[in-house]
Order: sequence, then structure tokens, then C-alpha cells
Amino acid sequence: MKKTSYITLFAFSIFSTLGFAASNNVAEQFEKLDRNQDGFLTRAETAVDPALWSRFSSYDQDKDSRLSLSEYGTYASK
Repeated sequence: MKKTSYITLFAFSIFSTLGFAASNNVAEQFEKLDRNQDGFLTRAETAVDPALWSRFSSYDQDKDSRLSLSEYGTYASK
């Protein structure tokens, strides 16, 4: 392989590792907020994060009064 191919491969591996670390961090934050460990966040559980609590309904995409990890990920990625 050419030197540029190795550099490109190395760069891609770094970015994929960083992406995994970021998504893992979101999951860890979610688990800390999920006090009853049911896999969802209620409005009461999000009270420790005033920004999330005040915009809870805008992130609750399916309007079931709880946030899934995916819905929380939308909040955490902003």
C-alpha cells in the first residue's frame, strides 16, 4: 500500500474510535439518570438536568412520557 493509504486508514480508525467513545458516553449518562433502571427516563428522572427537563416533551418523539436511549441521544448530541 502507498503511504497515503496507510494514513487514510489510520485516520478512519481514529474517527471510528472517537465515535464509539462518544456514543458510549451518552449511554453512561443515560444509565446514571435512569434511577429505576427500566431503560427509560421519566420527566422526574430528568429533573437533575434543568435543560433536559424543560424540553422533555420536545425530545419525547413518540409521546409516551418517557425517553428512550435513542431519544436521549438526540438531546445529548446537541
